[in-house]
Amino acid sequence: MNYKPNITVIIPTYNEENNIENTLIAIKQQICDVSYEVVVVDGQSTDNTVSIAKNYGKVYISPIKGKAFQLNYAISKTSGDLLILLDADTIINPYFFQKIYKIFKTHKNLYACSARVNYHNGKAISFKLASQKFTITQFFFLNINMHIYYFLKSLLGYPELSGCNIIVRRDIFLKSGGFKSPPNSLGIDKVFSDSLIYLIRKMKRGKVRTLNFVSVITSGRYLTIKRSFNRINQYFSKKDIYYALAKKNQLDDSI
Repeated sequence: MNYKPNITVIIPTYNEENNIENTLIAIKQQICDVSYEVVVVDGQSTDNTVSIAKNYGKVYISPIKGKAFQLNYAISKTSGDLLILLDADTIINPYFFQKIYKIFKTHKNLYACSARVNYHNGKAISFKLASQKFTITQFFFLNINMHIYYFLKSLLGYPELSGCNIIVRRDIFLKSGGFKSPPNSLGIDKVFSDSLIYLIRKMKRGKVRTLNFVSVITSGRYLTIKRSFNRINQYFSKKDIYYALAKKNQLDDSI
């Protein structure tokens, strides 16, 4: 039978035995009426990542380690019309799939998006205000600043997707050329975002955005002052390189 789910969830991993199960449990607990498949694409881990992941979904071993290659490799082997790409340490709430699918069903002009990101260190306080649920962590002020950053970029016409959660229509992903590995691995998400911007401008339709009222929780384990400065420096020093790579991406049919 040619089973084609509404959603394909793909998680790239490498030595994530301490994180992957919580991410997969959150996926398993989804409350939704849409069909979905779950795929973990592993970069040849040396720990128990693969054995844990096999309890929750399909696992592919990528012939080449690296987030960009692993995602492209897994996407070529799946069939869902809507791709949800999550990091191995990113947790979604039980209604995430239902909300995301409804948003894309309603807004036909939406090509790709990321949910708002809340960083955490394993401890968080959650509360509800009206119909919305909010989560507070020790990264509270950083979370606010990051939300403002992504909001302003979208407002200025240069939206950037958050690497820990990217949602994109399959046909748009293919038209964009997929993921490429830039000189600095921190630029993978930037290059893909620029590929989408270039595609939208060429097609004269479509949108990329950050969702204000849908969020994910992701680990703050890599949040250091050094890495933050590297990201800032990367944006200003390599943005032209990344955009040129994004345009070249449109012509590459190797995916």
